Parts: sequence; C-alpha cells; structure tokens
Amino acid sequence: MNKKDLIPVIIIVLLIPLWMVVDQKLIAPKFPAKTPAPVEQPATDVPAAGMIEAASLTETAPEKPVEVVPEPEPSAEEVVTFLENEHVKLELTSFGGGIKSATLLNYPEFDEKDSPPVMLDFSDSTALAYEGIRGLGATDSLTVQPSPEGSSVVFSKTWKGGTTFERTITLGEDYLLAINDRFINSSSNPWNLPALRIHTGLMKNPADMVAQRGVSILGVDSFTPAGGVSYWGKTLHKLYGKEKPLSIDTTPIDMTGVKVDWVSAKNKFFTQILRPTESVATMAILSSRETEGKGVVPKNVAAALVFKSEAVDAGSSYGIDYTYYIGPKKYSILKDSGYSMEKVMEFETTGFFSWMNWLMEPSRKFLLVTMNFFDGIFHNYGVAIILLTLLIRILFWPLTHKSTESMKRMQEIQPEIKALQAKYGKENPQKLQQETMKLYKEKKVNPMGGCLPMFVQIPVFIALFTVLRNAIELRYASFLWIADLSTAENLFAGSIPFVGSLNILPLLMSASMIWQQKLTPQAATTPEQIQQQKMMMFMMPIMMLFFFYKMPSGLVLYWTTSNLLMILQTSLRNMKKKKKEA
Repeated sequence: MNKKDLIPVIIIVLLIPLWMVVDQKLIAPKFPAKTPAPVEQPATDVPAAGMIEAASLTETAPEKPVEVVPEPEPSAEEVVTFLENEHVKLELTSFGGGIKSATLLNYPEFDEKDSPPVMLDFSDSTALAYEGIRGLGATDSLTVQPSPEGSSVVFSKTWKGGTTFERTITLGEDYLLAINDRFINSSSNPWNLPALRIHTGLMKNPADMVAQRGVSILGVDSFTPAGGVSYWGKTLHKLYGKEKPLSIDTTPIDMTGVKVDWVSAKNKFFTQILRPTESVATMAILSSRETEGKGVVPKNVAAALVFKSEAVDAGSSYGIDYTYYIGPKKYSILKDSGYSMEKVMEFETTGFFSWMNWLMEPSRKFLLVTMNFFDGIFHNYGVAIILLTLLIRILFWPLTHKSTESMKRMQEIQPEIKALQAKYGKENPQKLQQETMKLYKEKKVNPMGGCLPMFVQIPVFIALFTVLRNAIELRYASFLWIADLSTAENLFAGSIPFVGSLNILPLLMSASMIWQQKLTPQAATTPEQIQQQKMMMFMMPIMMLFFFYKMPSGLVLYWTTSNLLMILQTSLRNMKKKKKEA
C-alpha cells in the first residue's frame, strides 16, 4: 500500500463506527433542547364528592350560576376488563378508563421454552388516561360496560349538572385500536373544556436487553405531513438540560406549537403510536432517567398528545377520535396500518445525512424484504443473512473485480514507479508526483482502486446495521451456537475478564480480515511501504474487533461472511493466475 493510501484507509475504518454515532454529534445542535421548566402537574385531587369545579369545566358567561350538585362517592374498587384477539390481550381499568397492561401473545418474554409472552405493564402510569381535567385522571373511577361481542368497551362518567364523558375503545384484528371520546354538554349553559392531554404507557427496555454503546434503544418519534418524521431518541439525553432532573415532561423547541399527525414511544422491539384522526394536537415527551452511573441514561419514555381548550355549546358535544397501535416494530404490520407508521423503524435518514435518504431508505427496505424472503424459504435467519451477503457480493462483483484488477496493475507497474523514485527521489518531489500520475493514466491504474470496495460497503453496512438493530424477526433467532442474532453472543456472560463475555464471531471476523489481506495483491516496494502494510494488516482487524465485539451477531455474521466470500474470490483468481503461468 502506498504511503498516500494510508490516510484514506484509516479514514474508512474510522467512518464505519463513527457513522453510527455521528448523528448525535452533528444533528444535536440542529435540535437544541430547551432546559425543562418545572412541570406543572395536572390536578390529581378528586373534587369533594365528585363535584365539577371551575378549575376543570369552566362555564362561559352563564346566565346564572351553575348549581354544583355533589355526585355519589365513586367506588374505590378497581374494575378491570379485557379485550383480546389472537395477537394481543389488553387489560383495561376503570381508573382513568385506560390501559393497564398489554400482553403480546406471539412474542416470548425470554429466550426460554416455557417463557410467558411479553407484557407491557402500565400500572404505574395508565396509558390513555386523561390529564388536565378533574374526574378523569388515572386515579378516578369510571363506569365500565363491555360490548356483548367482546370487541369493544365503553367507559363513561356523568357529573350532576349535565356533563358526560363517554369513551369507546374498539380492538381490531391486529394491534390497532380505535378510540372514540365524547364530551357531552346536556346543560343549558355553554362551558369550556380545558386543555387536555393523553399519553402512551411508559416504555422500558426489554428485561434481557444488553445495551449497546452509541445506540438509541428508547425513543420518541413525531410525524407531521409537512415536516416528516423526527427521531427524538437520538437527543433524548439533551432534553434533560444542564440540571439533569430525575424526570422530564417537556416539548422539544422545534415542536412547540406544531400539530402532529402521530407520536410514538418505543424500545428496541416494540412501540406505541397515538394518531388523532385530525391533526389537532401538539406533542410532549415524558421520561425518567437511571439514578446510577454518569450522564443521562433514560430508563423509560412516553409520548403525549396535547389538545387545546375547546368551547362546547349547550346541548352539543365535542369529540376526540384517534387510533392507538401497541405491538411489535414489524415493518409489514406497520406499513399496513397506514399513515407512514412504518417510519418508527428509522429506515429514513434524517438530520445531517438526510441528503443520502434517496439511497438509504430504499436500501434498508430492500435488505429487510430480501432477508425475510430467504428466511421464508429456509426458515433460518442465519442462513438468510448469509444468502443476503452472497447476493450483495454478486451485485457488487463488477466493482470489486475492477478494483482487484486495478490493484493487480498497480503491482505490475511497481518496477516503473521504483525507477521514477530513483530518478527524481527527494530532489524533485513535484516532478515525481507528476510523472507518477502520468504513469497511472497511461497504464489505466486507479491508485485508490483498492479502497473503493470498502467505500461502497459503508452505506450497505449502515443500512444493514439499521435493519438488524430494529428487525424484531431476529429477536431470539438462533444460528449454530448463536442464541439471538439481534444481540451479541454473550457466551459465559460475567465470567470473562475485561470484556465480560465471549463473542466468537468477532474473533473469526478479525481473523478473516488478516487472511484476506494476505491474499490481496500488495503494491509496496520500499521498506517503509512494506512496514506500513504489515502494520495495517494487523491494526485494522484489531480496530474492527474492538468496534464489532458488542455488535449484534447478525451484523457480524454479515461482515464475516463477506470477508470469507472475498477470500474465496481472491483464492480462485490466484489459482487461475498460477494455472495460467504454469
């Protein structure tokens, strides 16, 4: 490798891991986080005897004072009911008329034979309970009426004086719910409905998840038809500001007053998405952080829809309709749900590198669809990743072949380059450079040709990284000794000094890199260049081992397979060359 090639190669190596975290460094300034002000908590104290106070339903210029009549004391006992289909089982509570838990029946909680299904527990913060109006909070009791067919539940509450709230929750055939809320004013006086909000349940990390450095696992997204999607998980720690409170309840500056089409809260594999039928709500982000360790590490997140105050005339009603998705981050299901909900998969490139989205988003979709296609045939995602790697190699074979031939020609002209160095040497470096470039042109040699395949692999690597990081299909997908392709192997976890666990694939990957470099034609002629090549032969694999050691096994399997295919291609070419020379 020529000396002038050393710097680009190092840059390429550094680009691979840096690309994963550069969004946090380059995009964060574009989304400055306001320092969260002390959050004004919505009223949680229940009016005495269930009375409607002026703070909750304020009348607009009534002709006479409204008589406030106390209601009977609501029952202190919680009433729960269930909505269930073949995919999800929802536990609904009379307290706040919201969702207490969601059991995802097709996904095990742990990688064990008799593991119970995943349950998203919202008992500490009921999902879909209203905030901002007394009598409808998460501690307030509502009447519950399941439908005879079992597909919907009606919650209601009536205040003396002619005020009624009705909520109907209907579960469809998959993970999508339809919610219909009605505030009915049966009195003879108009009143103002105060500003309200509802939020998702708090999303936490999976119980057995191993965090990865530089990867946003918990996230909140917002989508507007005009502005597209924003991924706030990448800058979530910024929203805590300099004070770093234990919890935040805030809105990113860029989203202040902006009406959203939907908001989502998600962890690595599952998501909740709230979408009002009409874009009438703004957004807020709720989060608590871990109390141990340095910096801000969120332990839960939720997304909220915020509705402005509305005037409700006497004898009329005001409705809020929205859908609520609670289920896996599976592209096909989210795509079928419509309204661009599949964007929670983060296939779209935003921020500083948004100009690359024309390439990255279609590439990610292609990789996922192709991987699932191969799995549909062989019923093994490890085999699917290997076949996907083979397909990528075939698609890029003309480029890698051209690069290899360029390196071969570079090796062939080394005697001529050495002669130019002897002729001009250090006495006339400018002339040496001019003559060298002239020689490259005459011999049709690209001095950077050997680095081109790695440049090309960077976008593919990043696209595949996103796919494998988010693909719930790989969760607990096994291959050979690997129990879960969505995370590192973690063999003998806690028993290996320094690194914590044994990951075999990264070691094989690094060894394959050394093997590949030994088979690749080298263009070095001077002792300095030979020394540089020896250093790079071991430095790059060691660096890659460091960066890949905790990466998802599926990603390391791709890179290792790619190296082995390159070794096979180079070996066959060398054998053909020897046979021809013989």
